[in-house]
Amino acid sequence: MNTNRNRTFLYISWNRAGFCSEFNQLLLAFAYSIFTKRYFLIDSRLWNYGRLSDYFDIPFNNNYPSINRTFLSDNSRINDQIAHLKTTRIGTQVRRFWIATQPVHSIMLKRQAAHYLWRTMSNETRKFVERYRIGNISNSIGIHIRKGDKIGKEAREIPLKKYIKSIERLFKKDHRLQQIFVASDDRTVINKLRRLKPIWHFVSIHDNNNDTSNRTGHFQFSFNLLPRKQKLVETRLLLTELQMLIDSKFVVCGMSSNVCRLIQTLRYQHPSTVISLDHSWRAT
Repeated sequence: MNTNRNRTFLYISWNRAGFCSEFNQLLLAFAYSIFTKRYFLIDSRLWNYGRLSDYFDIPFNNNYPSINRTFLSDNSRINDQIAHLKTTRIGTQVRRFWIATQPVHSIMLKRQAAHYLWRTMSNETRKFVERYRIGNISNSIGIHIRKGDKIGKEAREIPLKKYIKSIERLFKKDHRLQQIFVASDDRTVINKLRRLKPIWHFVSIHDNNNDTSNRTGHFQFSFNLLPRKQKLVETRLLLTELQMLIDSKFVVCGMSSNVCRLIQTLRYQHPSTVISLDHSWRAT
């Protein structure tokens, strides 16, 4: 990765968005930094999930040189002429960021940044993921089901029967497929799926960690009020689910969710192996 400190791009993490929403934006900023040959800096001091260094050992995450920086413009020529740029998700920067980063609005360019960052996962986080992930699983279908505050505000709920039909098509396509890994912010979903298809083998990381909670969705406002240690655990459980979905042979989800779009970016498999039940993939 480029390390030209004479030209920098500072991404300032927002303190309200969901993890995957913010992470998708951060990866786009990283891809833009690579594309424009800038040294990438991240300021996560106010991030509602803690410091990015809580999860990743990133060499460019530890200091923020006191250089006067200019907010990103929607004019590429102006951006090119400015040595030190910055962006965040407040006010007019949302639209300007979208316009400025259009040259890197592709799965493959974002994957380059995503794969680099994912490899820097901290030892503590990696040990957590290895502890809670499901071992001895192969030829699996991963599904992600989003509930909580996403439904009704930003997306429509996808019926479970729609997931079932998609999985049935995959079983017909590849007879080697066996287990179905379920990732969801609603812990009650897996039992509903088991009732719909009792002969199928559904598994979840929450089966492994004796999680008996009946949480029925992620609500960002409530999460933001949690103690730091609990946030770390919840976020690392999410990272564990993401790793399981990265490793799945196929993934069924909805691109209306930031989680689904991030999964597509983090995977190494062909994009066609992620099946969206609503929208198409987009960069942010």
